[in-house]
Amino acid sequence: MHNSFTSPSIIIDGSLSFSEVIAAANVLKQKLAALAVASDLRSDYQQARESLRQSGLLALRVPHNAGGSGGSQAQVMAVSRILAQADAGIAQLLQPHYGFTDAIALLPSVQAQRVLYQDVLNGERIANAASERGGKHSADFSTTLLRDGDRYRLNGRKYYSTGSIGARWITVIAKGEHGVQALAWVRTDAPGVTLTDDWNGIGQRGSSSGSLLLEEVEVSAEYVIPVWDVAHRNIAWHESGRLLHAAIDLGIAEGIVEWGAQSVARDTRIPFESPYPSLALDPVLQYQVGVLSARILAISALLENTATLLDDVQHDGAAKLPQLQNQLAATKALAAEVSLAASSDVFSWSGARAADRALRLDRYWRNARTHTLHDPVRLRYQELGRSQIALYEESAS
Repeated sequence: MHNSFTSPSIIIDGSLSFSEVIAAANVLKQKLAALAVASDLRSDYQQARESLRQSGLLALRVPHNAGGSGGSQAQVMAVSRILAQADAGIAQLLQPHYGFTDAIALLPSVQAQRVLYQDVLNGERIANAASERGGKHSADFSTTLLRDGDRYRLNGRKYYSTGSIGARWITVIAKGEHGVQALAWVRTDAPGVTLTDDWNGIGQRGSSSGSLLLEEVEVSAEYVIPVWDVAHRNIAWHESGRLLHAAIDLGIAEGIVEWGAQSVARDTRIPFESPYPSLALDPVLQYQVGVLSARILAISALLENTATLLDDVQHDGAAKLPQLQNQLAATKALAAEVSLAASSDVFSWSGARAADRALRLDRYWRNARTHTLHDPVRLRYQELGRSQIALYEESAS
């Protein structure tokens, strides 16, 4: 990546190496880290979002034939994990953006694809609007996307519109013809679209998840996938989006443990009863750091392996989909648990000083607690257990 002052630093002449992607992500991480405390204090993430736009990383999944670098899912997971070490809310902006950048190729219109890809290359983001308040579950939609001559009309209200504030496009999942799910790309400045910056969660403030009102919004058929089913989601959204969530949780754990280890190494103040001259020489504290570090290292290896498997599955390796789903369930559950454990336990390493509101270290726990709520860990363990039992049931029959 090159310097970025007034326009995104996009590479359009071939693939970026893994090391180049990691380097760009680490540069952005440092910028986000410098903004994190003030952003959290004021709940103002405009500058952080602009830093992401200028980084060029938003174009990572634009394919070669559309002028992009054609980055891998392994690169996507690495970037998301690195950014989450500084600001997990900003990292979450990548989840709908990368997932629905992948889905652009499924649109029926080549011209619509060109428009969307060019916007992404220019540093614009894609948000998503799926979940609604009310209904039996998160996929029980009342928002409708119905034919009106040669166009469609969108009507409804979305609540968790992740990344919508500051985005150019929103992908809206709605109830289409005959009650099936459909997907539409809508510009945030289109007539009938009203965005409200009212996300009020205790964490993930940077995810810019405002509510969305859609009133007789006209959508060209070029920007609609009339049937958004499992076959589409597995290719372009579902599995990659879930794994990216795990990468964010892992990044939260890595970020707070990095802070904690540095604090222990540098702090000269010790507990009154401690027989050790410094925190760094306390063997019990060394053990605690080691336990969390071991869990993080193990989950890191699983995440990286699962990301590589995801790339294989999305490149015509459908036979490996059951293995991917099993590893994904394990990765998500373990990453969620370590993010919650690390963001709570690290406070005890430095004592009451870590609770100083000026540090705002609680943002790690608030982000972890908020982010992990969307997908209960118990369901992922159940999913994995059910799958493993089924394997032996098949072999026994």
